[in-house]
Amino acid sequence: MTVQSYIKNIITFIICATFLLVATSMFGQDNIKKTPPIKLGGYLIYEKNGHGLIATVELVGKGDFEEAKKKCEDLNANGFDDWRLPTKEEFDLIHPKLNFKKLGNGGIFKSTWYWTSTEIDKGNAWTHNLNTGMQSSYFKDFKCNIMAVRSF
Repeated sequence: MTVQSYIKNIITFIICATFLLVATSMFGQDNIKKTPPIKLGGYLIYEKNGHGLIATVELVGKGDFEEAKKKCEDLNANGFDDWRLPTKEEFDLIHPKLNFKKLGNGGIFKSTWYWTSTEIDKGNAWTHNLNTGMQSSYFKDFKCNIMAVRSF
């Protein structure tokens, strides 16, 4: 093998390897089944300047809107008792980290609707779908999954 063909092979390898790295990064293949780090009792969803948002590492359960709020307020998990139902806006931060498409069947969260604490009126509140990212209003007596968050 000549030096010229050797260099050509190395350049071809570098180009192919770079293409593969870019392609897997573009299509999220490097993030599949990668959960956020655990910090202060749950999944670290957001952090800036020493403050942030933590989500439970386990489902809190399923219930109507009032049951969801109560279960979160009564939750004592991983040494913390200041859990609450996430707002509609907080689910916008949670979704990219814990959505069903990212974590797949190996994730603990189901690809269904979750209550947010954001109320629309006396009978309706916002929900979030961890599969699609869609947010929609539901009657408060509807049974949805429950995830809790805490701020730090």
